Amino acid sequence: PRVGEYDFDLYVKSNAYVGLDQKTKVKLTTLDNSDLPEYKIHPDDAELDDEPTLFEEMLNANIEQDSDDEDDSDDEDDDDKKKSASEAIAPKSEADLKKERLKKARNQDDDDDDDDDEAEEVYAD
Repeated sequence: PRVGEYDFDLYVKSNAYVGLDQKTKVKLTTLDNSDLPEYKIHPDDAELDDEPTLFEEMLNANIEQDSDDEDDSDDEDDDDKKKSASEAIAPKSEADLKKERLKKARNQDDDDDDDDDEAEEVYAD
């Protein structure tokens, strides 16, 4: 908004009680950007940019694994080589390490859910 003073009518309405509604006048003054203090990001807030968002976590949770048993051992060897090469290039950030831990935990949870051999089938008549 432009520099100046602005008058507003503020309405606070209750959806639960009759007669509790309030109306008041509010006066706001806007300043020039040069008059404002410099905005500094707190270090903890800056670190949040490295964390995966809920959307990214959901996408990572839906990554499907190959079910080919014979190719798994070869793929794991190739993955180990790729990992060691990428680690030699640059160390992983805390966010990348956290993502890997989350993926491993999800994979272990998925493996635990596959134990349906003990489940009893029940049919309704």
